[in-house]
Amino acid sequence: MEKKFPILLASCLISGSLLAGCGSNGAEDNTGNQANNSSMEENGASENEGTNEGTNEGMNDSGDSGSEEMTNLEAGVDTALSNLEELKTTVENSSDDVETINEQTMTLEENWDKMEYQVEEEFPDAYKNIEESLYPLIDEGKKDEPDTDKMTELIDETMMKMTEFKETLPTS
Repeated sequence: MEKKFPILLASCLISGSLLAGCGSNGAEDNTGNQANNSSMEENGASENEGTNEGTNEGMNDSGDSGSEEMTNLEAGVDTALSNLEELKTTVENSSDDVETINEQTMTLEENWDKMEYQVEEEFPDAYKNIEESLYPLIDEGKKDEPDTDKMTELIDETMMKMTEFKETLPTS
């Protein structure tokens, strides 16, 4: 009996811990969903809009596609180029300010994410070309000790690719 009690107690504690970890009142899940929903609302998108072909993928609030959609894509590219310029300035002038580099990298990533789906769907070659330098840049910019020489090279490459992409967009 003496050996059975500790084993029984340990088994109950482990089982209780596992069951408590599996249960959820949904508060954690809802918080994440609310954040995702509000960011999607800011973009004018609904949850199922990304699965519908021929839609404007949340790039604008109106039902129009075409020139207005391209204008928004052009504005998105302009924003990303501005983010890249700002990041380049920080890397060149304040390479030891890792916190700012990390924040600016996150901002760049967030702004790219807003138009990424549309670029991938409508311009797959340009999408692949841009992301070959953009994602390594984002990965490097998020590090605790980013390699600023490598970042400068990737920023220049990404800026060139985005500028070329912008020039291929139809004018409105």
